[in-house]
Amino acid sequence: MNSHITVLIDRFTKDIDFQLRKALEPHRLDEDSLQSIRAHHWDYWIFPSENLLDDGELKSKYLETDPEILNNSSYIRNLPVDYHTSGIILLDGSWIDLQDFGWRMRNEPSSKNDRAWKKWIQRLKIYLNENKDQICVQVIVHG
Repeated sequence: MNSHITVLIDRFTKDIDFQLRKALEPHRLDEDSLQSIRAHHWDYWIFPSENLLDDGELKSKYLETDPEILNNSSYIRNLPVDYHTSGIILLDGSWIDLQDFGWRMRNEPSSKNDRAWKKWIQRLKIYLNENKDQICVQVIVHG
């Protein structure tokens, strides 16, 4: 299953790519660990090919950064108003997503999943507001 995940990066970082990989790595799938298989883990990740972020402010401060990274990065305060994602990795490394709010693929579509989505979006707005001066990078993870 593919999921759209937003990774928070400290606004003072010198290297977005390094920090992105550092945040993702603890969540890499270990196929020999039942705990890892049951948790929010990925076996590979890619950048989205649509709904790119275009944050001129961020791009002007990271001139040496790969354009593919910059096209999927933004200061949180500059995200589109309707921005959404199915999960987030916070600055402390915590991975939180829709499933933590009761959403289940096997139940799709369902009123239970609709309620989970609404709860998730409310919580996501809080996370984004609390971190509005930080950088975020959107990725697609396969797990």
